[in-house]
Amino acid sequence: MTPPRKRRDGARPAVPPDVELRPRGDPPGRADRAGARHPASGQLRDHHHQGRAPRCTSGPKYPFGDALTLLRSLPGGCTPLVFFDPQHRGVLDKLQYGNEGARQKGRFTLPAMTTGYIDQCCREAARVLAPSGYLLHWTDTFHLCEGDHRRVADVLKCVDLIAWDNLRAGMGYRTRRRGDYLLVLQKEPLRAKGTWRDHGIPSRWPEKVDRKTHPHAKPAGLIARLIGAITNPGDLVVDPAAGSFVVMHVANSLGRNFAGCDIACQPAHPPIGLGTMTAFHGAPQDHLRVAGRAE
Repeated sequence: MTPPRKRRDGARPAVPPDVELRPRGDPPGRADRAGARHPASGQLRDHHHQGRAPRCTSGPKYPFGDALTLLRSLPGGCTPLVFFDPQHRGVLDKLQYGNEGARQKGRFTLPAMTTGYIDQCCREAARVLAPSGYLLHWTDTFHLCEGDHRRVADVLKCVDLIAWDNLRAGMGYRTRRRGDYLLVLQKEPLRAKGTWRDHGIPSRWPEKVDRKTHPHAKPAGLIARLIGAITNPGDLVVDPAAGSFVVMHVANSLGRNFAGCDIACQPAHPPIGLGTMTAFHGAPQDHLRVAGRAE
């Protein structure tokens, strides 16, 4: 096990109790999914996240935190829009390529979320959404075919789907994956009029991204169109698994407020041309609330 890096003051950074530190190149196995011992206490625990958080890089400081903790800290009905980009392991465990650490080093080090944890986050997102608000849930081909979103259909209905083409061939035993899907989930009452103002967004969206910013970088152009379609200036946009924090940059550049965090590390560098970086102040727990505010 690789210990956490020491800060300059000599203290070790805090590690959330549900995140396991794993040596680089060691993929999670069945024993990890069943439960493992906490590296400090030795007590058995269930994993919400699986994998090893990558080391933080130099540059602007982004808020570190747990997605479910953030969502639970927000009041009910406080936002019309939540983005959620969970780090799945289902497709990788199913296909069992066995060389992910060599082929996708950045993605391999990201802590993966369990199915139960993802469902809890979706239900908490439904609570913080205003009536007729939207959860925009990123998913891949495997989980889309499995119909994972139907497990939360009692609180969030799937009303649309956007296929994002990243113009880069990926993996797959039959067809090669190229991009992801964005499930448009809505809280009741279900209605489009008055909740979605941009009717020119195509259901198939081609856009390249710079994966050097983050292994799971998402298209800023599409995100900007969606934020403009659903929210008004001054509204709060939430992203509890922010990754590259592209949603924050786009939201702030459009005059929206932002609440978000990420359990892994800071992106290598912020996306260029998406507005200014918002400063963060206060204790770490304060970052789990409104982390970015539009200027």
